[in-house]
Amino acid sequence: MREFQLHLLDVLDALDAVCREHGLTYYLLGGTLLGSVRSGGFIPWDDDVDVGMMRTDYDLLMEHADEWLPARYALVSYKTNPDVSRHFAKLEDRSTTLVERFHLKKVGGLYVDIFPLDAVPDNALRRRIHVARFKYVERLLYYAYRDPYKHGKGLSALFYKLIQRCVSKEKLHVRLQKIAKEFNGRENCSGVVTHSSFRPVPAETYGKPALYRFENREYWGPADAVPYLTINYGKDYIVPPPPEKRETHYFQYCDLEHGYDTADFDELKALYKEYVEQKKEAQ
Repeated sequence: MREFQLHLLDVLDALDAVCREHGLTYYLLGGTLLGSVRSGGFIPWDDDVDVGMMRTDYDLLMEHADEWLPARYALVSYKTNPDVSRHFAKLEDRSTTLVERFHLKKVGGLYVDIFPLDAVPDNALRRRIHVARFKYVERLLYYAYRDPYKHGKGLSALFYKLIQRCVSKEKLHVRLQKIAKEFNGRENCSGVVTHSSFRPVPAETYGKPALYRFENREYWGPADAVPYLTINYGKDYIVPPPPEKRETHYFQYCDLEHGYDTADFDELKALYKEYVEQKKEAQ
């Protein structure tokens, strides 16, 4: 885990450098911000980095990533790779190889998640309806990419196969982006949301970014982390959760030494199947 985390710092450094050079603003978010405030670095069991960018800066980075980024890195989204299942971008390290789920058929590298930050209505009812609409389409998108045979080949598999036959992934992505950006620039829309697991927070919480200590380095984060962390993690956010509630991602393949540009998907999948069989025999 620690080696994995240190590799992620290289990716975050690359994003930080590009944003500073081109006048873009980003904010540490999620468990990354929480780890910074709680202990000045990674949460010990955390295996990703989350940052957010206001939609204008996010779109600028998406537009110019190929010319701004060093060759080692790639900004990946559904627009650059149809196998990307999420609505936000990932800055990937091309010198590594990472497969989250083989059924998605996507081979990438270690990444930093970059969430676009969009406005939401001040009116509570309109905000709830807006978020509910987004989550509905987001759920359909999840079904569209989900492994239909995750729990066997019963009725549940037929349900997911039917959805995947009837919906267009590309159209769902486009619809999701349209909903997300619907209230940007409108009056009476001062709240901001990442449209992920994070809840809407007042825009002034982000404001002019402040520097946060993270693994003996400094990165930008919200002007005031307290409201953000309280809204998303509760008033006792400074207290670590009990061991049974400490969640990590589950990656099916990871190689920190070799780049994914030359990786053979079928070979990686065969290695993973071999690993699973060996694990079953060991049990």
